Amino acid sequence: MYRKKGLLLSIALVMVMSLLFAGCTAASAPAAAPAAEATDSEAAAEATDAPAASAEMPYIIWVNPLVGSSVFTSADNGITAASEEFGFKLKIIGPSVLDDTQMFEAVQSAIVEKPDLIVTTPYNFTAIGTLYAQAKEAGIPIIDISSDSGADSGRVCFIGTDNAAYGALAADYINQVKGGKANVLTMMANLDTSNQLQQREAFEAKCASDYPDVKTVLVDADNADSVVSLEKFKDDLKAHPEIDTILCLEGFAGPSAALACEELGIKGKVTILAIDDTADTLQKIRDGEIWGTMGQNFYKMGYMAGQLAMDYLSGKTVDSVYDSGTVLITADNVDTYTYE
Repeated sequence: MYRKKGLLLSIALVMVMSLLFAGCTAASAPAAAPAAEATDSEAAAEATDAPAASAEMPYIIWVNPLVGSSVFTSADNGITAASEEFGFKLKIIGPSVLDDTQMFEAVQSAIVEKPDLIVTTPYNFTAIGTLYAQAKEAGIPIIDISSDSGADSGRVCFIGTDNAAYGALAADYINQVKGGKANVLTMMANLDTSNQLQQREAFEAKCASDYPDVKTVLVDADNADSVVSLEKFKDDLKAHPEIDTILCLEGFAGPSAALACEELGIKGKVTILAIDDTADTLQKIRDGEIWGTMGQNFYKMGYMAGQLAMDYLSGKTVDSVYDSGTVLITADNVDTYTYE
């Protein structure tokens, strides 16, 4: 009798424990959903929240300094293609205006998410330099594209235009098209934008050493804003009628310079060397309003960033600097140019 009761009690105890265990499992099941989502493929260009990296798929955040601009959209496309080819989870975030505070907050937000690697463009490294130290402390490597924070920053590598070579080539092109004499207005995004500052300094050094009659009359900045750029060009050209050449070091400046010349009634009288192969710039080259532009390969920058990130994370050796190259685009090759 007692043996039977004991058996019944044991059975009952097992059933109760089974129910309790099932209840615990059911309660914890919803928490497993985000982990499953973390391994799903999703549209990399969407700047939406992403879960932490899984062991199977590295997680990379690309902090775009100017979301929506055509050149950095090309970088988006390049790194997205790399994510699909090499198999990593990608998130794209960043400000839609060129703003040091917003850029700082975007990179800081990326560090908080603890991805396997961050790709970014430190156009003003002094504004975000402390975050590189924070990322290093957190064990998060950083790859630079377009602008270089320098090897001393601890970044893995830089992929982008050789800025010194760019500035020297711009001097060569302007000297050639202007027959050795030019009065130049240089338009930058900001006067301390690092890659543009390097380009400008190289341009001026090349002119000083080889082309003494190619003179810089004025350097100005438009915050990479087309409306600001237009007004700056109109004011500068009115104040300095001797200017006969414009060197643009940010992508909105070329079309804005052409429009300013049109509104001032000096269309075709000022030689414009733009930067980047935006649709507006290329059309104005076709229309004869812009002489030429120096195209930078932003797609390649983004693609190589993804490729090299995966190389680095897998333990492969990565060089410090990669030149993504440029190409001069004029009316002669505007519909046929290619990048190497």
